[in-house]
Amino acid sequence: MSDVDSREFTISTQEGVDLCLQFIEPLIHSTVLVADVLDDEQEAVSQRGVVIAALLYLFAKVSKDSEIKSRLVAKVLLCGVEIHVILATLRFREELIECRRALLPSYESDSEAESELDSDDDEGLSEHTGEFESEDTQWITEQVAKAWGLTKYRYFLQTSGQEYSFTAWSYRGIGNLVHAMITDEQHGVNVMPAAVSPFSWLFHIAAYAHYMIHSKDHQERLCGLEVLRVICDVCPNDKLTLDAERGRDENNDTSLSFRQQAASFRKRDWMSPLIQVITNAMVAFPEVNDRSSTLAVLKELVSKIAVTDRFWILRDLIIKCPYGNVAAVLVDFVRNDAVQSWSSSETNSQSPFKTTEICLLLQDTLTKSAERDLVLHADLVASCLSLVRFLYIRDKDNTTGIQTKTTNHGIRDVLTRISKRLQLKIEESTSGRSNADSQSVENDFTHLMILEASLSSTLELCN
Repeated sequence: MSDVDSREFTISTQEGVDLCLQFIEPLIHSTVLVADVLDDEQEAVSQRGVVIAALLYLFAKVSKDSEIKSRLVAKVLLCGVEIHVILATLRFREELIECRRALLPSYESDSEAESELDSDDDEGLSEHTGEFESEDTQWITEQVAKAWGLTKYRYFLQTSGQEYSFTAWSYRGIGNLVHAMITDEQHGVNVMPAAVSPFSWLFHIAAYAHYMIHSKDHQERLCGLEVLRVICDVCPNDKLTLDAERGRDENNDTSLSFRQQAASFRKRDWMSPLIQVITNAMVAFPEVNDRSSTLAVLKELVSKIAVTDRFWILRDLIIKCPYGNVAAVLVDFVRNDAVQSWSSSETNSQSPFKTTEICLLLQDTLTKSAERDLVLHADLVASCLSLVRFLYIRDKDNTTGIQTKTTNHGIRDVLTRISKRLQLKIEESTSGRSNADSQSVENDFTHLMILEASLSSTLELCN
């Protein structure tokens, strides 16, 4: 008997989740029945919330079992808490942390743990802050909750304890809920109330997609991309405005009022970091199919941004992007918009595609590329050259400054420098071909020769 007792029994994660569900399911039904008859609305919401927190914890543990995911989705919906309230958690949490960090300098000690967005509690805050700071923290929390329409959810308004822990839902759990919910054949995007605009759904869901794509787990990355693809499908093209141009002149003044701080947070550029993690995933994926599907999601996401805002966002990303092939894709997006702008019958003198801004983008990008490895940045240079040729042909009045004959730091000067470096690189590759049979050397040489032909035709046009 002692031998039997000493044995170690192990169960799989899926079996463990299933066992927990067998315990939680009766609790859900009883909680919903009790909450429905409670006169205290906040108490009813809190009771529902505790059950949802348990379900989300299970969601964080489930990865593949679609049957269990479907059961979990059904149970979350049964609890009666609106889906957009659950999805707003992470954006609410982000704003709360930023407002506290900006307005309460002593709060910085907790910011590192909270920036991970999946901490379990915040007891350290109440331990290390004084009475007045604690009151300030509570006031900021209440103001942020009011702005988000979450004041009736009492668990958002606490600064410590179990109710406060509820605001720290695992982003992975909610991310898995979102993925299971909107990719499920039975529910899909129809589970999202039409009263909330598609772009609001995109704003909230993108927060979870961002962290899923940023994950080191391959399957979780793919799930994040699939979530983005599905939500992008319901959003119209060219309508998402982001105040991107204003973001170029960031005001680093930290002495802002709460209202100013909150307004600044909501106008921030949340799209660029999302695009960056997508492009990083695209580079990291070893399989061609995964890279292709990631590129398709990237194109779909970028197409939702209003054209002018899209230019400013892409401009900054192109300048900062360390990967030549990725930056080339972004330049191609800009070129497509430029073609549409110049082909349109509508005249817009403020369009960046018809001002010197697009010329400056090309000049900055080509200048940086001229100092880098031309083999690795051949695609980027080629994409820029294609846009240069298009503007030379279409911009007869030189509104972009593309045809301005400058001798220093102009596009023609940069192209001349690239041409000289390219000739040297081709000579090196020619000698390398005779000394090696590597396929990569042959591919590099072919790439450089194609670039030389493109560069020659562009210089001929410029002259």
